[in-house]
Amino acid sequence: MLTMTQIDDIRNAFFFKGLNISEIARKFKVDRKTVRKYVYQEDWNASTDTKAKKVFPKLEPFKEDIDQWLEEDKKARRKQRHTAKRVYDRLCEKYGDKFNCSYRTVAGYVAMKKKSCIKTTHAVYH
Repeated sequence: MLTMTQIDDIRNAFFFKGLNISEIARKFKVDRKTVRKYVYQEDWNASTDTKAKKVFPKLEPFKEDIDQWLEEDKKARRKQRHTAKRVYDRLCEKYGDKFNCSYRTVAGYVAMKKKSCIKTTHAVYH
């Protein structure tokens, strides 16, 4: 990610000094595609692409259990709370062959839920 000063320097080199894209790329040590992007960019207020919020559709039948475990964890001491690995292991034990999700999927969902819990907890105290 370039700073606005660097972007301005790239645009000045192209429009006022007359350097071509390859020369600018060498001079500022950036890729030609990056130079081209900033030289031809017109709308500077356009929002960048934001990633869609993950919904974890494969976990839909198991979300109720996970949410319940994480809710119970709020009452437990920090060291006694579920890790993503422990949640995954419990789901594997409980559902066996019916559970067809990867650890990474479970870990992503648990992280998202824990992060949303932290945000709501901080909002209450501040």
